[in-house]
Amino acid sequence: MVTAAINKMLARSDHALWVLIQQVAVRGLIALKFLLAARLLGPEQIGLVGIATLSLAIVESLSDTGLSQAVVQRHSKISPQEAGAVWTLQMSRGLVLAIALLLLAVPIAALFKVAASAGLVALAAVIPLLRNAFNPGVFLVQRDRNFRQLSLYEASAALLDFATTLLLIHLGFGAVSILLGNIASDCVKLLLSWTWFRVPLQPTFQWGLIQKLTSFGKWVWGSSVIILALNQLDKVLVARFLGSTEFGLYQVASRIAQLLVADGASALGQYLYPTIAQHHRASPRLAQEYFKQIMWRIVLVGACISILIMIGSGIIVSEMLGKEWIAAIPILRVMAIAALFSALNTVLVAYCRAVGWPQIVTQAVTAQLLILGMLAPVMIWKFGSVGMASASAFALAIATAFFISKLTKSLS
Repeated sequence: MVTAAINKMLARSDHALWVLIQQVAVRGLIALKFLLAARLLGPEQIGLVGIATLSLAIVESLSDTGLSQAVVQRHSKISPQEAGAVWTLQMSRGLVLAIALLLLAVPIAALFKVAASAGLVALAAVIPLLRNAFNPGVFLVQRDRNFRQLSLYEASAALLDFATTLLLIHLGFGAVSILLGNIASDCVKLLLSWTWFRVPLQPTFQWGLIQKLTSFGKWVWGSSVIILALNQLDKVLVARFLGSTEFGLYQVASRIAQLLVADGASALGQYLYPTIAQHHRASPRLAQEYFKQIMWRIVLVGACISILIMIGSGIIVSEMLGKEWIAAIPILRVMAIAALFSALNTVLVAYCRAVGWPQIVTQAVTAQLLILGMLAPVMIWKFGSVGMASASAFALAIATAFFISKLTKSLS
């Protein structure tokens, strides 16, 4: 009977069970890859590749068009000509980002005082080209809530990423193995987007055709730029002032907390955004009630996991990574709190954007950035990495309070 029920649920491509499968398969592989790479490479090598991925995250967030969210949220589907305009805009963005990373590779390495990271930053320039060449059909699959196809799509790429990274580490490629794994993953996604998810498009540079999409996207871009500063400011400060080894410790502690707490909410957000948008198109009241039910569950589960991480942080670090990473334990304890608020904010962001209130997201993350900007310099100077983690946790809590305050007024 249980098997029959599961088969029935799996037969529905929009069922949340597919999101759970994606969470276990994709996030599990990513977590295992990261932890094994950290154990095999050590803090300094992880710090090196962290500078490259940090640089990539910065340039991507600075140019986020928000088109994927706009396509999902819009009432009607995009036409072939609109799809063509979306694709050319994304491709132009990818080309600009690739050139920027190539030109800035040496200056970025000089900024962090780690000359060895220049080659890794230059290699990372390939990634935005691949990620922006996707067929816009991927956005429509998200809009239609076809989570079965999305989970298989993501799982295939994650499996290749995992296998490629560990094989190259075994062959002695070092830190570059992680980037090459990412590139292999994005190549698979690109291929699948043009074979499995392909929609007809008419390439055009008449971007005025998608003015409504870019208008919605400007709020997503605004919040993305601020979220960039929030998510990367702590890493930039730690890497710049505490060195690559300390950055490696900080990055791993942050990543473990994210994997165990925030990544679950992030995966759920991929399901919630199109689902809430669909409910909102049918009945705003239905969307509100659905959101409240989900939010209470996230609070309860997230709090329990965060407490367990704080209690067992010593065992987690020593058993998973080895004695070389013991210094990351106090950072992980604080990061567990930060990850809880990050998980809550992920769900809040999904709701605000799904119902057409992207401005609330921008306002909330602006408040968060102001708090972090004031606290970060003092905390990192006084308490090092732990102080930086504490500042991040407090700023995230302020953003959560802002979201709740705004939504309480809007939903009442």
